[in-house]
Amino acid sequence: MNDLKKYIFKCFFIFTTIFSILNGQSIVTKESYDARFTPREIGLPENMPYVKSLIWGEEGAFRKLNIGPETRIEELQLRRKMLQAHQWLGIITLAGLAYQYDVGKKLYDGNDSDYWESHYDKHKAMGYFSYMTYMSTASMSFFAPPARKYDNNMNSIKFHRRMAALHFTAMMAQPFLAKRAVENGKRYNELMDAHLKAGTVAFFALSLDALGITFFK
Repeated sequence: MNDLKKYIFKCFFIFTTIFSILNGQSIVTKESYDARFTPREIGLPENMPYVKSLIWGEEGAFRKLNIGPETRIEELQLRRKMLQAHQWLGIITLAGLAYQYDVGKKLYDGNDSDYWESHYDKHKAMGYFSYMTYMSTASMSFFAPPARKYDNNMNSIKFHRRMAALHFTAMMAQPFLAKRAVENGKRYNELMDAHLKAGTVAFFALSLDALGITFFK
């Protein structure tokens, strides 16, 4: 049964990663941005998300601090590059989470002291790596200039944002729960169980996010 679960897990991860790589430009292309057809003057979108308006709105922080390109065309070009980096860093993060989740699950379920001694430090190091790449991935999207327009209908971008809220919350909870488990011996099992669940949510939410961006138009 354990071998079957491991096989399903690996197939799911490989399937997700391959399709994410093959469709690495999906976020950019779904926004219909093409420099060849960009008019000379482009204003800010009317229905810009609230958080994005705080940064890039007419009275946004970056405008007041004079941070960023001088024209909207240059902003859209910068956005394209940042979203490309966002997707590739996301693929790296997903690969790291897959390894971290697999090792962490074995550490949590197993009683093999040799496996614990040989893999605990690897699991911890991969945790730092995945957290760093995840936050770098998130920052590429968060600080990117606003899109040319925002569609009110449900599409892959809105699905991506909603899934991002889920795996972002889980990623933020993971290190906090692990640290509290080490500091609080009486609640160690309870907190480590919550840590594992947060890791499960983070990995599968990020995987579904990648699949959604690939297939959901």
